[in-house]
Amino acid sequence: MRLESPSAAALSRRSLLRAPAACMTLGAALLALPLAARADTPLPAARDLRASVAQAARRGQPLVLLFSLPGCGYCEQVRRNTYRWLLRDGVDVQQLEMLPGYRLRDFDGRDTNGEALAARYHVQLAPTVLFLGPGGREIGERLVGAGEPDFYEAFVDRSLQQAREHLKEPAGR
Repeated sequence: MRLESPSAAALSRRSLLRAPAACMTLGAALLALPLAARADTPLPAARDLRASVAQAARRGQPLVLLFSLPGCGYCEQVRRNTYRWLLRDGVDVQQLEMLPGYRLRDFDGRDTNGEALAARYHVQLAPTVLFLGPGGREIGERLVGAGEPDFYEAFVDRSLQQAREHLKEPAGR
């Protein structure tokens, strides 16, 4: 199941990658908020994915990876309303910007950037959230877009549960 808001689906996916500020136009209501309400909610930055996913797996957790764009109102919405709370509850949540200038190490320990990693996972819309296990395999259903606020957390819980169950399975399955 893909979770995309109708507004996001109407925009060209390519334009979201090529013009990061385009994501902000998706949330016209965001512009009406006071400046303080628009401040970004911090999440840990993804820098070394191999180390991060190994640490999460040792705790029986997936690495929850939020693909974001600067100025994306929907990205801020899910960070503020969902992922900061998961982080506080001990879930390994990290964020990366889908840009060529965002530098990190991939699951093989090689240097890469946010744009290349987004392409590797076929991520074309911000926000997109992946639930990853060892080797960078998707082990829970990805979430694309911000979804409906009333249902989004239920989809997150379902994906987390899928990922946790996958991590419990014997190796080789």
